[in-house]
Amino acid sequence: MNSFVNYILESGVSLGVLALVYFVFLRNQTFFKANRWFLLFAIVFSSVLPLLQFNVWESQRGTALALEGTSQVLETITVTSTGVSNSLIRWLTSSEALITFYFIVGASLLMLTLWRISLLVRLIFRHQQEYKDGINFVYLNDNSSPYSFLNYLFLGKYLKSTSGWEKMLAHESEHIRQKHTVDILILEFLAIVQWFNPFFWLLRRVIKENHEYMADQAVLNKGVAVQQYKEVLVTQFIGSQFSVANNFNSSLIKSRLKMMTKIKSSKKSNFRYLIGILAVAALLVVFACEKKESSAEAFKEETELKSAPMGDQLILIDGEVSDIETMNKIVPAEIETIEVLKGADNPFIESHGEKAKNGVINITMKSGAIDAQNTDTEGIVVTGLGVSSSESSDPVHTLVDEMPEFPGGDLALRKFIARSIKYPVSAQENRIQGKVYVTFVVEKDGSVGRTKIARGVDTALDYEALRVMNQLPKWTPGKQDGKPVAVSYTVPISFVLQ
Repeated sequence: MNSFVNYILESGVSLGVLALVYFVFLRNQTFFKANRWFLLFAIVFSSVLPLLQFNVWESQRGTALALEGTSQVLETITVTSTGVSNSLIRWLTSSEALITFYFIVGASLLMLTLWRISLLVRLIFRHQQEYKDGINFVYLNDNSSPYSFLNYLFLGKYLKSTSGWEKMLAHESEHIRQKHTVDILILEFLAIVQWFNPFFWLLRRVIKENHEYMADQAVLNKGVAVQQYKEVLVTQFIGSQFSVANNFNSSLIKSRLKMMTKIKSSKKSNFRYLIGILAVAALLVVFACEKKESSAEAFKEETELKSAPMGDQLILIDGEVSDIETMNKIVPAEIETIEVLKGADNPFIESHGEKAKNGVINITMKSGAIDAQNTDTEGIVVTGLGVSSSESSDPVHTLVDEMPEFPGGDLALRKFIARSIKYPVSAQENRIQGKVYVTFVVEKDGSVGRTKIARGVDTALDYEALRVMNQLPKWTPGKQDGKPVAVSYTVPISFVLQ
């Protein structure tokens, strides 16, 4: 959910900033070719910006090598909750519902674009064609105004009876020579991703507007009289139109007429594009560059990551009184529910007296669940995926020549955790929040094992963090001197109530 919202916000802000730069500094300039590339770059850049991530402060390698017994600290994953709602409301406001709607709209736009292209292809095969000067002329059985798609120019057979038809053809021929259809196709397919963004539709319109300026300028540069060309624009009629084709468009006639007589911009005005470059750099710094702690700072934090001591809470497992050691052996996947009860309203005070006074951790196991055999008592341990029940004795490294890599990279790892983790209902009800530190080891075969709580907050939050980390798929293992080795990581997961 957070990643989805971040994408919408970051791409929206980026397009908004670059659109502002264009409308304030560039729109009234006659640098049509430069404007074409700026506008296309603005849309493509804004579509990928939320996916970019750069570390601007790298770890101090020499220091890290000396830090024995520590682990690589990954970026904090934040889990938010607005409280406990009924299941229907939770579903309607969930990322799954929003993302489903997003892809439904995107898929609909894709089908619409493909359908429009298929109509043009059908016209190409059903009508007479003539190849001339690198252009395929497709003659339609009507008097429609010309339009183009790739190197195909569609025009009515009876167009010659229309005044100024040669200039219309010259205009459309320029769309073909300047490959404007490529821009249109890029826009149509980016609409599948950016359909929710009003700034995208705004820039899409001005890109098509700029295409008309470019074609007009090229026709006039060939010696066509401005006044005659203006008369063609005013008197011509609109024929068939396709959004993926370039039309001899009269909807922009007023602005086109104005731009034709505009004095060419001075070369000194090129400095305005520096404003766009600065805007792009600022957006990269704000949204794509993230501070990475130096190893010394990370080590300072890691030395504090010791298991939080448990209080005198009463521990119940399937209704039976238990202890911390037994609880630490439980595999989270075998737990049905966890309740953390505190305060005077604790119902177990009546049945267990003073033992329940400081709180109760009530764990209900799934039917047929078997206790874990791991006896590590330094933290809550979960058997890693692909690891045998006996914990690996391979030495663990902190920094190696080739660090392990999650499938898809760091961003994919953050998305996997953010998508998989859920804020426990019991923690929401008791207004419990905080940061849980989970350590794990990427083993020599790439599997994730030796997962434990380095510093916990609450049993429910701790177990949820462990549950998700236990679901991590295999990584590309790390290597030292060309050989696979085990590497330790710590990931902070912050649970925040809103």
